[in-house]
Amino acid sequence: MQAVIFDMDGTLVDTEQVSQAAWRAAARDFDIVIPEHILHAFVGCSIPNAMKMIDEEFGDPDFTVRLFDRRHEIFEATWEDELELKPGAAEAVAAARATGAAVALATSSVRDRAVASMERFDLMGLFDVAVFDEDIQHHKPAPDVYLVAADRLHVDPARCIAVEDSFNGVRAGAAAGMRVLMVPDYNEPTPEIRALCTEVLPTLHELPPALQRLSASRR
Repeated sequence: MQAVIFDMDGTLVDTEQVSQAAWRAAARDFDIVIPEHILHAFVGCSIPNAMKMIDEEFGDPDFTVRLFDRRHEIFEATWEDELELKPGAAEAVAAARATGAAVALATSSVRDRAVASMERFDLMGLFDVAVFDEDIQHHKPAPDVYLVAADRLHVDPARCIAVEDSFNGVRAGAAAGMRVLMVPDYNEPTPEIRALCTEVLPTLHELPPALQRLSASRR
């Protein structure tokens, strides 16, 4: 193990609760109900794919744009006040550094929001490199964000561990050729997702001993 690469949303910071609340509030504003299976599918999903789901559900692309705009307004008005660090996140990043591995942030969030989130919790300075939405061409489940992180660290992806919470994030890490540790947030892993993971951990509190096990196994 030469590097540990962390996803951000849903892994290090609890953005999903804020995001899901924004979706439900936007839906109430339009007097609609977004089916639960779609809300679950939004986790780790790119905006274009999420918009396609709403198009297919309600059949009105103009309405989709209005709904997404309203959700964005609500999210922007609430995320800074309501955002919380996931339990064990700070300790997990520190533990990754303590192994001697390089540590990276790999997120599909835009740079300004991601940096603001990490600086709010004094974590940004712990990462050797960071990759943001602006740095990648294809979103998860494509492996771009992890491959760019590994390249910037000058580490073979096979010697990297990806830490993820979402299905598409797990798929992205696995597609990059990395070992994946999943800490489920909003969705419990399916058999397909479990098969792509090296381990599934209940919380980030279990990450430090898992990193020690994986580090020892490759010496």
